[in-house]
Amino acid sequence: MIMKSVDSKLLLGLVVGAAVGAAVGYLAATDKREQLLEELNGVVGKVKEGFNSALAKYKEGKEAAAAATEAAAE
Repeated sequence: MIMKSVDSKLLLGLVVGAAVGAAVGYLAATDKREQLLEELNGVVGKVKEGFNSALAKYKEGKEAAAAATEAAAE
């Protein structure tokens, strides 16, 4: 169950990242490029933070499952 949630968040993060990347590419050619890039950097930072959080939760779940399996084997 934890992995599905993490997988969903990872997929969402990748989709958002791709959308932001496309937006940056499009907006890089406009006149207000610097202002828009600053705003998008904030969004990208939040996406990275969410991805790192999801990855950390996945690793914690994986370690907990390994510990539970090890404890059950003893």
